[in-house]
Amino acid sequence: MHAKYGSLKHFFEARTKQTDSWVWKCLLHIKPFFKQGIRWKVGNGRTIKFWTDIWCSDDTLGSSLGLELGNIPEAELRVSNFITPEKQWDTTKLRNYLSTDLIQRIHSIPIPHSDVADSFCWGFTGSGEFFTKSATWKAHDIIGRDQSTWKFKWIRKLDVMPKIRIFIWQLCHNALPVKGTLFRRGLQIDPLCQACLAEIEDIDHIFIHCSMATRVWDMAVTHQWLPNQPFN
Repeated sequence: MHAKYGSLKHFFEARTKQTDSWVWKCLLHIKPFFKQGIRWKVGNGRTIKFWTDIWCSDDTLGSSLGLELGNIPEAELRVSNFITPEKQWDTTKLRNYLSTDLIQRIHSIPIPHSDVADSFCWGFTGSGEFFTKSATWKAHDIIGRDQSTWKFKWIRKLDVMPKIRIFIWQLCHNALPVKGTLFRRGLQIDPLCQACLAEIEDIDHIFIHCSMATRVWDMAVTHQWLPNQPFN
């Protein structure tokens, strides 16, 4: 794996190759999203790009100052360029580029006394650890806003097993790995529904339009589990 795809620290510089697996291509496709969640932790500062990495706030310094990538002065500067041999922030040098409030924010970041490498953590959890749930909420624009306006908040209140809540959440967000979706993403499979062999398998077909689904809904009405067929 390491020989084929490289180390994790090179992930954000990797480019898609024709020989890449479908999963790897998908990961590279959502690379900009993952980059939003990465927060660099300052070590020796040699790895962190001063302007374009997220290391001293929830955005890059370049974006905070409204700078376009092509207009960033000395774009390849590293954080290490602003650390003195005594492991202190080089305030004089910072003043050449940044305002007082940004410099104060940088001064609040401790610099290790030993020569340790830079590291990174996940910015959407308090612990800095990556959890799939935090990435999922962020992907659907839930983090950072009033979640009471989310129209699917009722899912969390269902008194069912967690895996059922996850399934319903995926269903409501069109996120189930149905064959039609996988086929559109490039997976070489037969997209036809295996229950009826008549239509492409998508979420609406599986749960509403398939002849098998129709019989299930009719049976629910017959047994009085539902007052009427909801999709007629």
